[in-house]
Amino acid sequence: MYPSHIGAHCSATTDLQRNEFAQKYPLLDDASVHAQWKNGSWQITRIGDIWKRTGKIMSVPHDGTDAFPSFQFAEDGTPLPLMEKVLKALPCEMTPWQRAYWMTSPRKELGGQFPAQCIRAGDERVVDAAGRAKGVPRY
Repeated sequence: MYPSHIGAHCSATTDLQRNEFAQKYPLLDDASVHAQWKNGSWQITRIGDIWKRTGKIMSVPHDGTDAFPSFQFAEDGTPLPLMEKVLKALPCEMTPWQRAYWMTSPRKELGGQFPAQCIRAGDERVVDAAGRAKGVPRY
């Protein structure tokens, strides 16, 4: 009985962390990604999925669907240019949530800034930091 109690507690904690993340960094569904894409074609409604499959953006599983963290998009709704490079540099064994938490946590090698801030600012140091990422706790 004790181990299942611990598992339920960890699951509840994980759910709380993910919900807090979603409040701080709004999560977009495919329709929302398409709606904010200013120069997009009305015919390409699954653009978030296309950009994800081509490595330009990432998604996290949330409430039974793929959700796209809003921090990875420019004002015109397109993926930030450095996002693809950072995603390629991160260790492939990182889960989607580990990637999301890594991008939204202060990094010493970035002067205490979050990788998401550096991506938005075009700071190429974030690519090197992503290549050195390791030891990320599992969520």
